[in-house]
Amino acid sequence: MKLRFLSLGFVGFAAFAIALAAPAFADTNYPFTLRGVTDVKAPTKSLVYVTVTAGSSKAFGEVKNQNIAYSISTAKVYGYVNGVKRLESWKQLKLGQEVVMKGKKVGNTFKVSELTINDRTFEIIGKVTDVNTDDKTISVNVMTSTYREKGIKSTEIKMEYTPSTVCKRLGSTVGCDTVDVKHQVIRAKGEVTGVDQVYTLNNFWDNFK
Repeated sequence: MKLRFLSLGFVGFAAFAIALAAPAFADTNYPFTLRGVTDVKAPTKSLVYVTVTAGSSKAFGEVKNQNIAYSISTAKVYGYVNGVKRLESWKQLKLGQEVVMKGKKVGNTFKVSELTINDRTFEIIGKVTDVNTDDKTISVNVMTSTYREKGIKSTEIKMEYTPSTVCKRLGSTVGCDTVDVKHQVIRAKGEVTGVDQVYTLNNFWDNFK
C-alpha cells in the first residue's frame, strides 16, 4: 500500500513538472496580425520567411525577433502603387521588404489570409549634419518625410549612397562624395530596407531650394 501511494505521488509530481514545461501559449488556434521584414530566405509561392518586429500580443510573444516560415498558399497579397493599395502577385515579394500579415495560427502553422507589402520609399527634406565618404553615408536632420515622419522628424537619419545614386547640385549632376557639411537644405529620395531600417538613396539634391 505504501508503495502504491509513492507511485501515485511520483505520477502527480511528473504531471506537475510537465505542466511547468508546457508552452506559454497552449492555445494553438487563434487569429494574428504581425509586421516584420522578409529576410534569410527568399519567398516562395507557398511560404514567406519573416523576422517579426511587432504584432498582436499572443503571436508576437511566440515569434518576436525570430525568422520563421509563414504559409501564404491561400493568401491575398497586396502592395501600394502611387499610394493606392491593390492586389499583387506573390512574385512581388522580395527580400528586405516590410510586410503586414493577417491570418490564423492552426496547430504549429501560421496561415496567412492577407499579406500587405508596405511602401518603404521615402522623400526627405532636411539639413546635412555629416558626410562620411569612407562609409558612403550622408546624415541629415529631418524636416519633413513621406515615410514615418512622426517618428523621424527633427532626428538625424543616416542615408547610404551607392554608385547608382544620382546626386545633383544646382541642376548639374555631381559626385555624391562632393557633398559638403554646411547644414544646407537637401532633398532625398530612396528606399528603406531590412530589419535595421537602412536608408538607401536613389536621388539626392544638394542645396535644395
